[in-house]
Amino acid sequence: MSPEVAVIGAGAIGSSIAYYLSKAGARVTLLDRGEVGAQATQASAGMLIPLSESGGPGPFNDLAQESVRLFTALDLELRDRTGMDIGYRPAALLRVALDEMEEHQLRVQRAWQDRAGIPVAWLDAAGALQVEPQLNPQVRAALYYPNDQQVNPLAFTRALVRAAVDLGLVLKERTAVDRLVIEGERVVGVRIAGDTLRAEEVVIATGAWSSSWAEALGTPIPVRPVRGQMLALKTSGTALRNVVFSNAGYLVSKPEGLTYVGATEEEAGFDARPTAAGVAELLSAVPRLAPRLADAEFAGAWAGLRPATPDRLPLLGRVPGWQGITLATGHFRNGILLAPVSGLLIADLLRRERPRLALEAFDPARFVVRAA
Repeated sequence: MSPEVAVIGAGAIGSSIAYYLSKAGARVTLLDRGEVGAQATQASAGMLIPLSESGGPGPFNDLAQESVRLFTALDLELRDRTGMDIGYRPAALLRVALDEMEEHQLRVQRAWQDRAGIPVAWLDAAGALQVEPQLNPQVRAALYYPNDQQVNPLAFTRALVRAAVDLGLVLKERTAVDRLVIEGERVVGVRIAGDTLRAEEVVIATGAWSSSWAEALGTPIPVRPVRGQMLALKTSGTALRNVVFSNAGYLVSKPEGLTYVGATEEEAGFDARPTAAGVAELLSAVPRLAPRLADAEFAGAWAGLRPATPDRLPLLGRVPGWQGITLATGHFRNGILLAPVSGLLIADLLRRERPRLALEAFDPARFVVRAA
């Protein structure tokens, strides 16, 4: 039997869409040329820090806050359905200022959050060091977010897929989609190794590679790869109490005794290699943020390709001028944070239910104009 929906891309976004559609009773096939979560998803640090990622009140902040609210119930739901631990844990965050410019930025951030009625604690240097003794003693100030969380990105994505498979999802890993099948103004399926998989709806959730579908649709899909390099240090016994975030980078300690250091932002095309220059940049941030960690053992480095749009907002919605084709991409560095809400909103859209949040700010029509 043909699926109602074919989702291309089994990262966190595509897997979330597949889960929520399967949960609603839809027949879904999830396709990926590699394995579940093997691209940007597994390269992520898994921080759920909506207020630090939001530049101010507005659609992105609303989207992020709703997604964080969904995580608590989703964690319990996935544990109940699969028995898997997705690594959802409290991870209080300190956004620190080490110079005058950073301190000004923190004051601006605190101001809009105060106006929005969001409680945020301002800490002076002594207060920041009391909360996180391993901080650089030269810290000037910090914003403290005690209610932030983190998650294991790969475990989270695999749990979504396992739960969806139990609900009837057909998963096809290591399956490259050759092209879209188009009849008139409608996308009616995909071609895979010479065979046609017909579907009532097709969802493109292929992250940094999403622009590869633009030619077939005669529309620009302005998503480009931005390389993010990260590294890990062995910090058993010296792990940070909090996530530390600054302009220099971030540090997030993990339960397995590692502290992740991230992350670069590089226009490197589709080159996903960690480089000497990138690792050196990250290593230089460690003593600047937490000097005691400078003696930690180096455990490894990796890189992922973030899908960026010109305004750094995702593309969530139907491709203008077409039927049967929807975009769910362009989440930049917030794919894990926004996965639950993106999955639920796209599932609502495809089931022709009113989405719980307005999608106008994320509508592909703001960029995707049908070619003449």
